[in-house]
Amino acid sequence: MIKLTIEVANISVVIALYDQIMIYTSSSESGTYTYLDSVSLVAGVSTYYYTHTTGDSDTWYKSTYYNSVTEAESSFSNAVRGDSPILFQTITYPEEYTFTADDSVIIRRIRRSIGDLVQLKRIYADGTEFCSSIIDDNKTIDLGEKGWPVYVSVNSVEYTSLDDPIVQGYRYLTFSGTLSTSYEVNVWYYTFKFSDRQIYESYDDAMIPPNVPSSCVSPDHLVLQASIDLLENMTAEDLVNDGAMIRDDQTVYDPSVGLKERSNLINRLQKQLDALTLECIRSNLLGLTGVLLD
Repeated sequence: MIKLTIEVANISVVIALYDQIMIYTSSSESGTYTYLDSVSLVAGVSTYYYTHTTGDSDTWYKSTYYNSVTEAESSFSNAVRGDSPILFQTITYPEEYTFTADDSVIIRRIRRSIGDLVQLKRIYADGTEFCSSIIDDNKTIDLGEKGWPVYVSVNSVEYTSLDDPIVQGYRYLTFSGTLSTSYEVNVWYYTFKFSDRQIYESYDDAMIPPNVPSSCVSPDHLVLQASIDLLENMTAEDLVNDGAMIRDDQTVYDPSVGLKERSNLINRLQKQLDALTLECIRSNLLGLTGVLLD
């Protein structure tokens, strides 16, 4: 069973033209998509859900907007796989890097292992109010947290190039022209601890476990090692920035509980990696199929 989340970038504009979201499905990303079901659009509602009871992690989905009176239908959204079921209809800002389907599966596996699930958030100002996300240089929007844009529009102008705006440090969007705090700003962005590219680089850099012949190292080894490396990097950063207990006469800030749980997660992943390593050594070097108890 797959629960789809469908995000509508600008519901006030969309609902003026369409009244439904049409959902299509396919057994492969580049295959033929057939109609599955529809969801009615509601004024003021930007997030919609649909449960596909027979879907699984290998099912692919696309969506369109549809007008049931005129029968007008928009173009398809980007395709998403069942194990990453967020459909965003109007992604126009480019991805940081385009991964193959296999690479994307690896990234999603590591995300699940470390608990770094991607969320979708929005910055919006309608032009009648002060936009505090535009910072003092009048060229930069501050996302407020680590992320990557999927839709960027300022004063109804969509930005569709990595060159403008430039994403700085996964947090700041720097534009070529001057921005005004009274501009209409509409930015949708994914949030995460690590970007897809950072996660895949960690996978690519993962060291082969000691004593394991390179001929038998599998993606499972590298996924576990990359997960451990990322969590250890996260812990090291948090210990430096937020590791101290802070207490005043009314409140206590104590990060030790979260850090302990992360340490437990690292230990669980390390045990899985050790077990996989032992099995590899036993089957490839010693030719053992069991354990002798004396």
